[in-house]
Amino acid sequence: MPALRPLLPRGLLALSALLSACGGGSSSDDAGSGTTAQKVASCGTDGGTLRIMPLGDSITEAEAGHNSYRRVLWQRLNGAGCVVDLVGSKSGVSRGSRDSGPTAPPNADFDQDHEGYWDYSVNQLLPRISGLVGQSNPDVVLIHLGTNDVLAGQGASGIAQELGGVIDAIRASKADTHILLAKIIPASPDPSGTAALNRLVDGVATTRSSATSPIAVVNQAAGYSLGDNYDGVHPNPTGESKLGNKWADAVLAWRTR
Repeated sequence: MPALRPLLPRGLLALSALLSACGGGSSSDDAGSGTTAQKVASCGTDGGTLRIMPLGDSITEAEAGHNSYRRVLWQRLNGAGCVVDLVGSKSGVSRGSRDSGPTAPPNADFDQDHEGYWDYSVNQLLPRISGLVGQSNPDVVLIHLGTNDVLAGQGASGIAQELGGVIDAIRASKADTHILLAKIIPASPDPSGTAALNRLVDGVATTRSSATSPIAVVNQAAGYSLGDNYDGVHPNPTGESKLGNKWADAVLAWRTR
């Protein structure tokens, strides 16, 4: 996983070997020859490694001192016998501000590739998505987006329309991508705004889901409270665990073999 190397001051070779053995890294060389549906149905044990792209804002990226939900997701899927590769052009976690560059999380024992963008709204990220998907060739994309838009005062219907655009952009690069779309976690000072957006998420999924590119809604807001955030917006370890486990449950729900 080349993007990971500058983040790890010690034990680089051992960790690289560990991640490689577990399906880590973002190279398309291990994509395999199976179809996306085959890899999703087998959770990466048939047809090639299952490539999963975590896509979102700072809740996906996390900041220095935090691991992100991605560590729990990685642990759960590997523990379930899946062969997975978290993919994306970025690695590690944010230094805590927009475009501040990566740093290492507290625990570097997981595949750290992702497409999380600190402080980005949906419409700011949208123009990049088709290219990012084309670069990483994911089988599954996890979308947790809309928090910054809500906190900036944008209306729920406009954000929902932009989320539909995100889905269209993903499919423009890879038509058979399987998509997990989150009802986003509550954020202070406007948890009612995130709740309003979440009421529209099912409609976004229903109108765009297809047989070749199914969309499953993952209700990350259910059972999640503002107390699961350390600053009102970003998940603390309990919140990260809730998010990572729900994403893993949703991926595993597609496994049929």
